[in-house]
Amino acid sequence: MKKLNVFTAVVALTASTGTLALPEQAFDTDGFERVTEYGYGPIASAIITSEFAHQLNVYLHPRNEGDTCQYGNVYAQSTEEHIAHAYISDVQASVAIQQANAEIPEQYLQENKRLRVSCTNTQGEDYDVIVNIPGAPVVDWQISVEPKGGFIHRPNTYGYHSAYEVTSKISVNNQSNGSRCTTLSNRGVELGLFHNEGRVGPFHSDVFMTNITIDNYYAGQPVLYQIIECENAAGKTMAVKVFTLTNPDSIYLVDEDLIVK
Repeated sequence: MKKLNVFTAVVALTASTGTLALPEQAFDTDGFERVTEYGYGPIASAIITSEFAHQLNVYLHPRNEGDTCQYGNVYAQSTEEHIAHAYISDVQASVAIQQANAEIPEQYLQENKRLRVSCTNTQGEDYDVIVNIPGAPVVDWQISVEPKGGFIHRPNTYGYHSAYEVTSKISVNNQSNGSRCTTLSNRGVELGLFHNEGRVGPFHSDVFMTNITIDNYYAGQPVLYQIIECENAAGKTMAVKVFTLTNPDSIYLVDEDLIVK
């Protein structure tokens, strides 16, 4: 019993001297946007500068000269599961700005995340600075293509459907407000997939419905080829759809892909 009392007294004394004091928390209150500004703590702002979803990069702008960060970790936003260690380094050609880098595994690319960086101000006070990181955009694209004209037969080469009807539904959750979607490639066939436009943004989430008939009589295209891409601060999601137009009996999907990068 005496040993327990001594141990309790030591713990109480250690806590009273501040040795066990936990770091202050500087929370991200700006949602999952590219730029986060902090009202207190050693970091004035954090900017997500990632080019790809699997390579997280965040610039850390100190509040005062001498405020620095030492290390960081990335966690799943919903479960707090540890995802990756973040390495802190100086930004080239900058005296004060630091950056946090982390490799994000494939299974977490579209999951919202939280970067927790351990920093210290010039007074020696420790802070955990939190940066919300959006997952790459979530895109679900349902599309069908049906013949709407005759089939053009040509000697010694492929034939093609003279017209076809496209029905498209694209459901997008960009996971942040400052995001955009665009048609990257269409081989000259404009479908107006985003509310009759080829691009849209900034926006967070939406559903885009399209029903359009394409005249292919003079163009004679052998395929309908469309690539769309949605992008936020932390990554991109690209969707590919290719339909053949050279089968007299039907128009069908020959290739599709969904790439998170």
